[in-house]
Amino acid sequence: MIVFLVVIGLLIAAVLYGIFFLLFKLIWVLCKKQRNFWPLILAGAATLLVIVGIVWAAASTVNRYIVPFTPIIQAAQTRTEPVYGAQAYTDPRFGFGLTLYDGTVFSDWINLPDNGPSLAVGIDTNIFIHSFGQNDNGPFSAYLLVRAITRDSSGALETAQLFAKQVQETQFNGKVVVDDVAPAYAGIGGTAAIMQGTLYAASGEELPFMLLIAKKDEIFYALLGLEKTPGQVEKTLRSFRFEAQTTLPPQNSVAPLPAPAQP
Repeated sequence: MIVFLVVIGLLIAAVLYGIFFLLFKLIWVLCKKQRNFWPLILAGAATLLVIVGIVWAAASTVNRYIVPFTPIIQAAQTRTEPVYGAQAYTDPRFGFGLTLYDGTVFSDWINLPDNGPSLAVGIDTNIFIHSFGQNDNGPFSAYLLVRAITRDSSGALETAQLFAKQVQETQFNGKVVVDDVAPAYAGIGGTAAIMQGTLYAASGEELPFMLLIAKKDEIFYALLGLEKTPGQVEKTLRSFRFEAQTTLPPQNSVAPLPAPAQP
């Protein structure tokens, strides 16, 4: 395989070199120059620059979009038995906390360019274990977490309600039905809301989802959860705290809503 890639790379380099040589040779002929020395040198330099640029772009893409999935890949490769139960998760970069269930593992952060939002993906790695993967009725969950800085001063509930309205009005080959948008609790000093709904694909398939929106000062979190069997996603979303907790909640409980303000 490595020899094949090396041969392909050499062929590509030779083609690039030939194209650049013809280009520079044409320029030299138009300038009424007869020697091939400078076309050969310039073609080699241009080919080298292009190859370096391709390698740099490939390495940058891998570091930005592939390397963050290392925790998930390692878990999928090293675990030989399904993992069950609750595990406390503290984000090493931003310090928020979650309760994850079964084999769920989160990726490292993917930082989008131009000061864009940061993304992280969570997946129940039990699905990669062969003996478990044969059980079509086994639980499975997946998550997409977005963190961004926003200047929007509205609370999480208002943001969730506006987003629910927009997604239901979006025109695409299918539809989204939002069943409920309700306030939630994500820790002191912030606001949170949970949206529940179903995505109906054009093929007739139904995909239930839950979305947590949490806001604190200028920090915005959106945690989307999808699952094959109900239960775990809601507990994970309701366990979100801006600052990680030191203990796990009971597995069959959900976090209480904040007490209403006294008139």
